[in-house]
Amino acid sequence: MTTTVERNRPRGAIRRAQILDGAIAVFLEYGYSGATIDLVVARIGASKATIYSFFGGKEGLFEALVSEYAERILAGFADLDGGIIDVRAALKSIAQRYLEVLMAPDAVALWRLIVAEGPRFPALAKDLYRVSNERFVARLAQALRSWSARKRIRPLDADHVARQFLAVVRSDLHILALSGLLPDDLETAIHKNVQEAVKTFWPALRRKDDEQS
Repeated sequence: MTTTVERNRPRGAIRRAQILDGAIAVFLEYGYSGATIDLVVARIGASKATIYSFFGGKEGLFEALVSEYAERILAGFADLDGGIIDVRAALKSIAQRYLEVLMAPDAVALWRLIVAEGPRFPALAKDLYRVSNERFVARLAQALRSWSARKRIRPLDADHVARQFLAVVRSDLHILALSGLLPDDLETAIHKNVQEAVKTFWPALRRKDDEQS
């Protein structure tokens, strides 16, 4: 999971990003059980003390990677509560961003790692679900409640709708990716999933007096 290292970022933030870049490569190569702080040190040339000061150990380092992945998706959820006029277009944008990050090769590799290691390290799977999926659901639900309060959509069970919407957006595309069966034209497949999800949910969300189709 490549993080962006910018010249104008504080030195500590740059070093943290470099450690995460090296760590994801180590985790994906050796698995969670085989990865060690020593291997990360050897990969990036950082000291153990630096890694422990940032992350506290292997578990903290892995959780930071998951959080970084989640933040990449949540960046596409910015400013959902204010200024949104076309809710249907906003849902398409959210779904598009969600799938583009979810289906990125490094994200797919991270999920494969969790699937492989989850039975032996159930806390890892719980962390990934909590830090990623639950945060996405909560953020979308917050936006749905705001839109409903402003009478942009019907009253609804926001948490339930958010969870179901993201599940339909993923559809079977994510399972295919984890199985190594990605479609030849991923961009088209993502677009199709987004369109179908919004088409499915919009009739239940739109207000009767809403002129959007």
